[in-house]
Amino acid sequence: MIIRTKLLICNLPLSAAAISFSIVLLGIVWLRRAEEILTSCKEVNFHSSQCNFPEFPGCYFCDTFDHWYQVATKFHTICSYVGGLSVALYAAKAMLFGRVFIDEMSSPTTASPAGLIFMTMALAFTGKGAAGAVAVFVASFLHLALLLWFIYMSLAYQTMPDPSWFPNTIGIGLCAVKVWFYNPLCGHFLIAMTLMLTFLYYPISLIRVALNEKMSSTICWMQMICPAISLYSLAIVMQPSFKEERPDISHFQTMQRSVYLPSMTCLFGLCIVGMISSLHGLAVRWKQIQKEEFTPAHAAYSFPLLMHALAVQAYRSSLGFFSETGEVNPALKSALEIYWIVLVSAGTFVAVVCLIMYLSFLPSWIDVNTSDELEPPAPNETSMFETVTWGESLIQPYVSPTILQSNETGVLVMTHDYENNWDSLVRTKNVPAVGFEPMMRTRTFNREREALKHLVGGQDIIHEGDEADDDFCFENVNV
Repeated sequence: MIIRTKLLICNLPLSAAAISFSIVLLGIVWLRRAEEILTSCKEVNFHSSQCNFPEFPGCYFCDTFDHWYQVATKFHTICSYVGGLSVALYAAKAMLFGRVFIDEMSSPTTASPAGLIFMTMALAFTGKGAAGAVAVFVASFLHLALLLWFIYMSLAYQTMPDPSWFPNTIGIGLCAVKVWFYNPLCGHFLIAMTLMLTFLYYPISLIRVALNEKMSSTICWMQMICPAISLYSLAIVMQPSFKEERPDISHFQTMQRSVYLPSMTCLFGLCIVGMISSLHGLAVRWKQIQKEEFTPAHAAYSFPLLMHALAVQAYRSSLGFFSETGEVNPALKSALEIYWIVLVSAGTFVAVVCLIMYLSFLPSWIDVNTSDELEPPAPNETSMFETVTWGESLIQPYVSPTILQSNETGVLVMTHDYENNWDSLVRTKNVPAVGFEPMMRTRTFNREREALKHLVGGQDIIHEGDEADDDFCFENVNV
């Protein structure tokens, strides 16, 4: 048991944070669904003391003795604690196996899921007393540090924004929301940063997903979360920060109608564009998806639909509160409700399937057998080391050098020799993913590596252990 626990903590892929995040989102969206359909729940103002779960601009006061409401709140609580406590494994990993954790955080490719750890903490621990408040502030501070570190790495490797950036950058908007409950000034600072990064990164990401066919499907699917996070965050932090039953909010609502509601409508439009981009990205790569086996990277499919549903619900709730007459166009209201229900249902199905698949394969990713494998080189010894800073372009006919280097060096894991009862840290390619990128097959990697070498004017290189690629071609590369 001790050995299994050590292997779990040390070798748990960062992408598992996506599963934890989706679990927390499930609790939130289904509690809200229960509040809407139960007759024992009545809508109240956000600034009212009766607002028990301020997850959305619209708030409900419910009969706590209602059986189905009790079921919904217990499900919400269980999801929060399961998701929140599961990411505590990463704190143990950072403290007990610092070398492995630092190795994962040293590349933009392998570090891409890290932001989900702090997004999960922020959503899970809000409203959980003083300890929960401390956890939210710690998560926000660490996410801010991660954002700065990730931007520094991206500048060093000369990478360009794509959806894999969003958990580590735009994702800080969820921390902004939860910090706002405790300190509005800090929340406004973080949401301002989120909105700035959204309008800076999102257009570039849209173009790159549409025009770069060599981007993986798992990355493309996350396109929808960027404006969704910003919309949800803005919808919350624009609410009153006071607690009064009948305050005079006429001036407040006038400002909301003239400034915030148009801004939210703009972000909602971007959410729809993001959904279309994600679906288009999957459609273009459907043949590739059909050939893929489930890997840690496929956890990226688990949460975007639920995050998108969260944003749509925030927009639905805001329309009624900020509209001048208090009434929303019935056709628009019905369309948004149907769209939200479809998102919640589809998102739940995808999240549950990903959860089951991830837990089924997790033992093979934790206890890795490397006895039949030639250990991959360290990052500074790879054939890509000299060209890894070649960078990316808006429209590129090659796979990113950072992704190729991560595929060549594999991941650092702990292995246990059961005969001699000792542990060792080794590199391996037997874990079939690096961050949210599925591991390339050797044949594909060789082709893409030599295509890049040819493009930058280097020599074709075949290392020991690589398979010869007889049908090598420079696909989509102008030479």
